[in-house]
Amino acid sequence: MQFSNSRINRAYLLVCIGIAMIFCISITSKVNHGSYSGIFSIIINTYSGSMNTTNLFDNCSWEFDHYSPSAWEHFWYNNITYLQNKVCSKLNEYDQLNKSIRSLEYIKDLQKRIFSGPLLSNKYDELFSKMYYRSKCSNSQKSDRLVSQYIEPLIGLLRDPLSICSYSNIPASVAVAGYNAVQSKRFFLLGPSAPYENFQTSTPSIAPWLHQPGSKKVLFDIGCSLFNGVDNPVKVSSTIGIRWFYEYFGLNSLSFDRIVAFEAIPYPPKKYWQQIPDDIIGILTFINIGVEVTGKTNPWGILKSIAKPNDYVIIKLDIDTAPLENALVQQILNDSSISSLIDEMFFEMHVTINEMRRFWGTPPGELKDTYILFTKLRQLGIRMHSWP
Repeated sequence: MQFSNSRINRAYLLVCIGIAMIFCISITSKVNHGSYSGIFSIIINTYSGSMNTTNLFDNCSWEFDHYSPSAWEHFWYNNITYLQNKVCSKLNEYDQLNKSIRSLEYIKDLQKRIFSGPLLSNKYDELFSKMYYRSKCSNSQKSDRLVSQYIEPLIGLLRDPLSICSYSNIPASVAVAGYNAVQSKRFFLLGPSAPYENFQTSTPSIAPWLHQPGSKKVLFDIGCSLFNGVDNPVKVSSTIGIRWFYEYFGLNSLSFDRIVAFEAIPYPPKKYWQQIPDDIIGILTFINIGVEVTGKTNPWGILKSIAKPNDYVIIKLDIDTAPLENALVQQILNDSSISSLIDEMFFEMHVTINEMRRFWGTPPGELKDTYILFTKLRQLGIRMHSWP
């Protein structure tokens, strides 16, 4: 009788193991095909054309905690008044040049994919700054976890450090020249590609503080120009607005849910729309009049009517009218109902810099003003980048 029970127990155990294996295989298959909608909250959904997010923290909310500049950024911020008209000579020094090359090689690689590996803090903390986020969960065991994510440092001319200035003996892999150098966007470390402490899952995923299930991906391009850029075939390769974001996101199999584009220069509708790809025709709103600080074309009023705090919102501001641009940025600084909606922002702030006189002339303000402004915006939780 004892022997019989043992056999029955073993048979029962084998059956249970078999059922569990079939169940796991089935779930794995569905996860790989993006069709499993979830019994276990730790499994990540993968949808073609949308951001991958982890469900481990479904009952958690994330909030920005603080900004921490890298040692490299600290140096430039603390010395920018002295370096105002010596930026290129400083960037040409061996230590600075080595840091520029290392950081660009790393960012160029990251821009090609959604980041999925560990945050290599020991190797890159000297170069890259960090945005810190804190979790608030209903489960007290998970609560109050502080997590960091990389962002490119504010250094040099606040753009690609190997552009604009003249260099010799730099690797061909990071060399850039001509109009592509002026418009270089290689130094952007956007949220979807930026390494973070991904303790939730080993599966490629977007940081949960940027995008969560059900939230939207929204782009506001203020000063959008034509989709293919200015009317100059030589300059088409250096895309200047929606097209660059569209191609970057497309490279990572991501897509926007809503695009709002503003442009003061009047374009014939046929000329504008014939350049727009078919897959964003239905999600793009083109407002072909200038923005304003108050009134119905104030972009932040429109943003408030479209976006929610848990949406992933990108703002690009480049209208080449400094007083209006500065007023719009001040509204962000002074109104948390605006800043809380913005995850990433790109802004070309024109100030007087020797190396940029041939492009900008002599606008008011100094380079330190941009450092101060961008730091303040990052301290509000906005991943702030300098648009070329």
